[in-house]
Amino acid sequence: MRKKIKFSLLALGLTTLFTLQGCTVVALSSAVAVGASSSSDPRSVGTQIDDTNNALSIGNRITKIEGLSAESNIDVELFNRQLLLTGQVTDAKWLKQIDAAVKQNTYIKKYHNQIRIAPLASAKQQAKDIIIANTIRAKLIADDKVSTSNMNVIVNNGEVFLMGLVTNQEATIAVDIARNVNNVVRVNRVFEII
Repeated sequence: MRKKIKFSLLALGLTTLFTLQGCTVVALSSAVAVGASSSSDPRSVGTQIDDTNNALSIGNRITKIEGLSAESNIDVELFNRQLLLTGQVTDAKWLKQIDAAVKQNTYIKKYHNQIRIAPLASAKQQAKDIIIANTIRAKLIADDKVSTSNMNVIVNNGEVFLMGLVTNQEATIAVDIARNVNNVVRVNRVFEII
């Protein structure tokens, strides 16, 4: 049944996109990505597509800042019109330019710039971050009091960012789970409480 719903939502999204003028490859790839997980996501399919398209647009604007790519490691996450930037820049001078690029986007309702001025995370640290994130996700899935489809787990340089649409109880449980995972330096709540 779940596969049928996912396929129907994907087909509906693709049909809608093909009937709209000015369809782009970005929008099409967003629909495919969103269709795969939309049945369990608390956001509407339209919001999921808008979040994905706007995250891509913001990421693209940031990468166009001349000279930044060699001196930064930035991740862009957008969930329910709430933007989270994480990562590192080697110099504070980049932060104003990044903020200016982000503020060109009118879709965002809340903006969290959590980029750190620090040396760029090494490949070894990035691998550790993936392990931390996967460990947290596995522990969240194992806890029946938390709906993992409402939540994103982002880990950057050992720092955990939890975002999504959750209840107070889910937020408290998720933070407690994340704090008790090895190599976690700090846990940040970027939740929207429902």
